[in-house]
Amino acid sequence: MPSHEFVPYLSIANADEAVAFYSRVFDIAPYLRLDMPDGRLMHCEFRFDGGRFFLSAELPEHGGTPSPTQLGGTSVAIHLYVSDCDALVESMAANGAKVLMAPADMFFGERFARVRDPFGHEWGIAARIAELEPAEIVRRAAEMFAGSAGNDVLVPSTD
Repeated sequence: MPSHEFVPYLSIANADEAVAFYSRVFDIAPYLRLDMPDGRLMHCEFRFDGGRFFLSAELPEHGGTPSPTQLGGTSVAIHLYVSDCDALVESMAANGAKVLMAPADMFFGERFARVRDPFGHEWGIAARIAELEPAEIVRRAAEMFAGSAGNDVLVPSTD
């Protein structure tokens, strides 16, 4: 286990539905699932491709964070690297997620899309297409913002 690891922990209003959704789109079963005596999901852990994330039902009486459903939005996006950005976005959309930005090749060397899952969590789905040095990314960004590389590539759809 690494000495430092960031693990997203999602609070979800419909936790059982979320477990089923993530199992389908990532094609994995939960590594660990713990239910409260009343049947609500206390903790679920998914592990895949060297990463993991946790989720639980909203548990305000235990200090749990509110879900995006309760908040009316989210202030955090999960950036997930995968081998095939298009395939995962297609799977998420087919299972009820909303595509906010279709997969596109980006100036920073990634094929990237933005998706909101049915539970209000936003995901940046990315596949590396080029390993770029920071100076090259800065140069490409400056070029793009100067209007020579298509500024619309960073603007999500407003549907």
